[in-house]
This record gives sequence, structure tokens and C-alpha cells, in this order.
Amino acid sequence: MRKCLISFILESPGLDHVAFFDALTTAGAEMIMPSHWVIQSEQSAAELRDHFAALLSPNDQLLVAELGQDIAWGRKD
Repeated sequence: MRKCLISFILESPGLDHVAFFDALTTAGAEMIMPSHWVIQSEQSAAELRDHFAALLSPNDQLLVAELGQDIAWGRKD
């Protein structure tokens, strides 16, 4: 199973992107920062990009990148 970073900039004013966020949640993605999510999937980065990009507006931006094995994130508590 691959781990991928999904990062985005939502540029379309007035849209709440409910379908996009629902799709991330349904796919099991985990939000690590407001516009950065991590997902484990059998799909390639290109396949994930195509799936999620279809839910965005033309002005929005999307990056999907496969991650290596050593990944860490967190907050200063």
C-alpha cells in the first residue's frame, strides 16, 4: 500500500468543496494540516490526482505525491 501526500489550494471563492472533503474522508485520508492530508491507497499518485481533481474547480490547485517510508508529522504541545 502506498502513502501519499495530498496538498491543495482552493482558489474558488464562495464554494465550500463539500464533495472534495467528503471524498478525502471516505477514502480514509487523514488531515495533518489544514490543506495537507495523508492517505494510504493501492492507487498511484496520478490515479488519486485524477479522482480528487474531478471534484475541484478550475482555479483550484492539487498536488498528490507518493511518500517514502520515513514519515513524521506532529505539533509542538
